[in-house]
Amino acid sequence: MISVAMTTYNGEMFVLEQIHSIFHQSRPVDELIVVDDHSQDQTIPMILHVKQEHPDWNIKVYVNTNNLGYKRNFEKAIALANGDYIFLSDQDDVWHEGKVEAMMKIMEGNADIQVLASSFDLIDQEGNPLRIEEDPNRSNHNFLLKKVEKDSLTPMTLEEFAYHNYFQGCALVMTKKIRKLFLDHFTDLIPHDWLINMLAAKENGMVYYDHPLFAYRIHAQNTIGMAGEVEKGARAKWNRMNDLKVRCQFAKERVESLTALEQIAPEFFQSHKEYVGMRDFCKDHCAYLEKKQFWKLLLQNGDPNYKKLKPWKARLYDLVFALGKGK
Repeated sequence: MISVAMTTYNGEMFVLEQIHSIFHQSRPVDELIVVDDHSQDQTIPMILHVKQEHPDWNIKVYVNTNNLGYKRNFEKAIALANGDYIFLSDQDDVWHEGKVEAMMKIMEGNADIQVLASSFDLIDQEGNPLRIEEDPNRSNHNFLLKKVEKDSLTPMTLEEFAYHNYFQGCALVMTKKIRKLFLDHFTDLIPHDWLINMLAAKENGMVYYDHPLFAYRIHAQNTIGMAGEVEKGARAKWNRMNDLKVRCQFAKERVESLTALEQIAPEFFQSHKEYVGMRDFCKDHCAYLEKKQFWKLLLQNGDPNYKKLKPWKARLYDLVFALGKGK
């Protein structure tokens, strides 16, 4: 059985296109679980209308009485999914017709794979192709911090997910085994997809397929996405450079990811002493940025963790920010 777990929130602009793409797959899905996070627009009436129009489409709709936020909303959607394989779906993307067929062929042919992530194409709000500057040493539109061969299958290690998440939830299909582990170990310290990827890597079952199988939409209302990748102009870059949230982002993410890693794999975490040092460094770093403590930030430049966290330009920008040039 193949399930799709979709969350929605004020998604009236795009959700119907996504639902149609899910039910026009070359290999059909068995159920679509939709959990709405208390939308204030026409999202739910539109979904109920398409459900009535297509009684053969097995759409199950649940509406939260209060807003849970995207992490807990996905937890609920995954818990409600009944499939042996569970695809995750955002409300605003568009699946290519062969997405389910291609990913299921790989999953069913490789019993060790617990979670499979695909690549994607980029589109803008109107559905037009979108281009970003691609780093030649990266893959998956810069999400993956290493170069892999096109159309290859690449196993991912737990070490790789200690500091970074490489694959969005909308790129994933998981087994029932990972579904159970996810629900048993759920934490909102990190995004739901990062936790799923970590858990699969811990089981030696996280694999990336470097082939685009859906259109990933970039627009102003994305909960999480690539807005920073497509911002243009000197003013946008300056505003980001002088934003406390941006300056702290990587350090904060490492504190959260390492804490989550410790929770799901305590023995693994304790065996990597560098993780403890990095987490302590990042906690101090965020505090120094928040208080604009120039001299303490300057002294941090002698700590190897700083060089691992940020390139020299970012470390320089931290000092500029601490001198009072930021927000």
